[in-house]
Amino acid sequence: MKNFLDYTKDVQNVKSGFVTPMWWIFKYIQEEESLYVNQNFFEWKKIVTENDIEELKKIFDWKLDNIKNLKKELLNSELLEVEKKFILNTLNSIWLKYILFKNSAYLEAEKAWFNLTNEQRVSYLYKVNKLQNIIYWPEISSLDSEKNSILDNLAELYRENNDKITEDEKQLFLDFLNSFDFDDFEETFDSSTKQSIALSKKYLSSDKVILLFEMIIDLYNLDWWTVFLDQDVWSFSVKKEKKQIVLPIKKLEKISLKRILELFDHEIWVHAIRWFNSTQTLKTNGDWYLEIEEWMATLSELLFDEKIENIIVEPTIHHISTFFAENMNWEDTRKMLEIYLKMIKSKIVPTEDIEKEALDRMLRVKRFVSLNEDWANRKDVSYTRWQSQVVNYLQTSDRQNKLIFLKDFYFSKLSFTDMSLVSEFRDKLNIDESQLKYPLWIWKILYKKLLWEKITLSWLQEEDFRFWIIEKFSIDMKRKIVKILQEIRWK
Repeated sequence: MKNFLDYTKDVQNVKSGFVTPMWWIFKYIQEEESLYVNQNFFEWKKIVTENDIEELKKIFDWKLDNIKNLKKELLNSELLEVEKKFILNTLNSIWLKYILFKNSAYLEAEKAWFNLTNEQRVSYLYKVNKLQNIIYWPEISSLDSEKNSILDNLAELYRENNDKITEDEKQLFLDFLNSFDFDDFEETFDSSTKQSIALSKKYLSSDKVILLFEMIIDLYNLDWWTVFLDQDVWSFSVKKEKKQIVLPIKKLEKISLKRILELFDHEIWVHAIRWFNSTQTLKTNGDWYLEIEEWMATLSELLFDEKIENIIVEPTIHHISTFFAENMNWEDTRKMLEIYLKMIKSKIVPTEDIEKEALDRMLRVKRFVSLNEDWANRKDVSYTRWQSQVVNYLQTSDRQNKLIFLKDFYFSKLSFTDMSLVSEFRDKLNIDESQLKYPLWIWKILYKKLLWEKITLSWLQEEDFRFWIIEKFSIDMKRKIVKILQEIRWK
């Protein structure tokens, strides 16, 4: 194992500009097989057998021992304290996940008929649940606010869409709700209050969608970034290592303009821009810091036609599928997911793929536990769980604190915890922020222009706090925005 400190020597001799020791250390973590968090150990479709358990235990022990040694070297290094804190946070995160993987191997192996005694199962469930509480937060069922929000959401969904399911499916769904003594069908959110305009009914050709994404990339001068069409995926994403905006070909067959504008925010204004800024500041790739990005990316979609003060955070499919798994065995979880997907009318997946999607989601939320347990893996919930906390913070903060939050968020791809170190980074490290990019939230500009409304930057800043981070629109940006607008209007 190469010595960790070798990667921090002569850092200042690196050609041109500022390079932090963190860049070298994260490069080291990625390159060292003994440290890197390889998610392939527990791909949710992979079966862990009895023969794998001892080998996995040895691998995890080896990795945990190497991380322990690295932490010692780190504490004895000459790095600044803020750098040590930052790297230590990452190593501790890796440490906790490996302990989780190690203990869950036995539970996962039960899917391949590995025999555990009841005492062993209870012991491993306790350990894994305790670790999940630290990493991902407690079970949804133990948090009344989350549980009641999901039950309200399911009740409203059933009331409006039960004509899409069979009588047997209706009974199963109602039995599930009644198991929580839940009979309150009072509405908590009236979707009719949302503005309904032609954008949600205006569909674009796949060629037009590709062109618009390419124009947005050009708008931000994201050099060397490209649009990549993928026929094997169902979701839009960003591959930062390849500098690609990934568009699923299957979804391009019918996608609304409103959805495209939301995706500009989600994929480019949050994921791609934040990654670009990381390469300019801390020189890290932020692979472990997805949770807060998903919160903010989803929040940007909620802000499409609402002010932050009016945002109500609704349960996501991650919350709902996890909630089913916490309270049902694998077969009932799969059935409930099928019913749920039918009632949301294929917003997530086409009707012909509902059975497969339900099975895949069930396996995902039942990872780390035998299928017959009423229990769930809560990893997916972590992506959106803090969103209500962030929304509450933004709804109650003054202008200055909102602006600080935005600038810290776009400083680098950092976890919510590590964002607290940004002021120290600025104080201790000579970081040039002049080349950082901040989102234009182009969707809101286009949205209003398509309604033929006259807008100014001051008006946008009054409507949406996120525009406070923008000082002005350059002539070149205005010209490119007009071209995008013309392309959308052109039939």
